[in-house]
Amino acid sequence: MARRFPWSWLALLAACALVAVLAWQNRTLREERRWLVTRTTEPYLGMYLPKIAATALDGTPLTLGVPAADYQVLFFFTTTCPYCKRSAPSVAQAAQRLAEQGGGRVQVLGVCQCSPEQARSYAADHRFAFPVTTLTERRALMLFRARNVPLMLALDRDGRVRYARVGVFDTTERVQDLVAAVRRTEAPAALATVEE
Repeated sequence: MARRFPWSWLALLAACALVAVLAWQNRTLREERRWLVTRTTEPYLGMYLPKIAATALDGTPLTLGVPAADYQVLFFFTTTCPYCKRSAPSVAQAAQRLAEQGGGRVQVLGVCQCSPEQARSYAADHRFAFPVTTLTERRALMLFRARNVPLMLALDRDGRVRYARVGVFDTTERVQDLVAAVRRTEAPAALATVEE
């Protein structure tokens, strides 16, 4: 009696191969989706920021997204956020270091998603020695990707993000990273395009 070819085994192997391919594709799609969501909701290095007119609490006109000096550091916060409160001493320390070491090249601004009265009280309580403004327009906040706070951004004269940190900013390392980001010199154009 002749042996029959085990077609059922071949079908089972094909099904296993198909499951493995589909699992790989599913994993790849999840990674791509995660990247896309992050890219559209969080700030990233090299991102251009919009230019938005604002007024400091003392009445001085400001432009968010356009440094008055070589660099602009923006600290987005709310008065009810416990992580913002935890970050406030390190933000004040970073602003002081940037003022001392920056030689006037760094403009630090606080951006509160609150009323001017709340921002004034918060800035006084946390001894912010830098200008503070308010921004509550949802569209503007989304353009800065400031949906989550605390958010620390450093941008160059062109309005491009050089440093971005979403979350607590409360360690010496975070302060050092921010200071290093505004001290770093740009790579020559030819090298920058090769690395990208």
